[in-house]
Amino acid sequence: MKKINILFSGLILLGLMLSGYECSSAEMSSAKLYIQQKNWDKAAESLNKEISKNPKSDEAYYLLGLISKEKEDIKGMVENFNKSLGISSKFKNEIDILTQNSWAEAFNGGVANYNKAAQSKSKDTTAMFLDKALEKFNTAIFLEPDSLEAYKIASMIYLNKGENDNAIPILEKIVEKKGSDYAYAQLAEIYIKKGEVKNNSYKASKNAADSVAAQKDFTKALDIAKKGLNVHPGNENLLQSLASIYGFLNQAEEGAALFEGEVKKNPNNKLSRLYYGIFLTNIQNYTGAVTEFAEVIKLDPNFFEAYYYEGFAYYNWGLTILKKADANKEDGRPEANPKFEKCVENLKVYTEKAPKERKGYDLLFKAYSRLSKTKEAEEIQKILMELK
Repeated sequence: MKKINILFSGLILLGLMLSGYECSSAEMSSAKLYIQQKNWDKAAESLNKEISKNPKSDEAYYLLGLISKEKEDIKGMVENFNKSLGISSKFKNEIDILTQNSWAEAFNGGVANYNKAAQSKSKDTTAMFLDKALEKFNTAIFLEPDSLEAYKIASMIYLNKGENDNAIPILEKIVEKKGSDYAYAQLAEIYIKKGEVKNNSYKASKNAADSVAAQKDFTKALDIAKKGLNVHPGNENLLQSLASIYGFLNQAEEGAALFEGEVKKNPNNKLSRLYYGIFLTNIQNYTGAVTEFAEVIKLDPNFFEAYYYEGFAYYNWGLTILKKADANKEDGRPEANPKFEKCVENLKVYTEKAPKERKGYDLLFKAYSRLSKTKEAEEIQKILMELK
């Protein structure tokens, strides 16, 4: 993580040492002497006496701000600098230098502690350095509210600590400032997780309030992800979030419509095509679904998830044919079996490319069973037992 160059505030103190004391009150002269001696408390005492006599002393407030900086009282520094600038702009240049220096010190301190946390192998030590880093980055944000990098790292620390609610206002601030896709994606993910928790509570309790709360969070996530995608077209994290949200909301048709639009905008975006195919499968548009998965494979033959989902589409296509035939008291196998064969064809490729993924063998076992290929199904069952 990159550090920021620091402007040395020591030059300001050197300027005080070289400046004369003519035309200064006894309190100001004493304060400057104490500052040179780094006797901060005595210097502050003299300056407060000066202010009681001369409330419009821009220099006294400026020097109080400098002392606050040296004592690492950043809020006090800013407060006194603002009072000085409220009287005149005489010390604006010095104040700007000291403020920029303080921001750089805080940012670099945050970076140093964040890096120590990343290198630590102790959970407690990691937590300690993260807390220190967070304190420094929050100081940097206080000094420079437009510092998007400080906002981003602070949000990362909160997320790392599992304090998602604390990360929300920081991420919202980045979004407000038209910041990175990272902020939109993380915000959407936070609300998806909130929705999942409440949805699981509903499944356990059957309390309608939990379901309503879950839907509210998912809808919030959907709004964030859509806005993010408008600002950052084709972003993979946001596309993934949108696919998840439409799934949780059981809005397959809406999901298909959104991803159809994304495919039209960028036909070469394999992720948009993959999700479009998945939603087409969900609404039983199997012809459209397998067409999309085939296009994904053309774009990237090594994108092995496309083989799985094409196999999944063919398997469900076969089931749909059988169900319809059964309702009409007909034999649907002659029409359905070629679909199951296409499922097997795709799943063989998938399991070859992802041999540790159980879902591929699960679906392959079902397809062989539908085709009454007992020997092949038993071989797959052995693999599934080994994967346990």
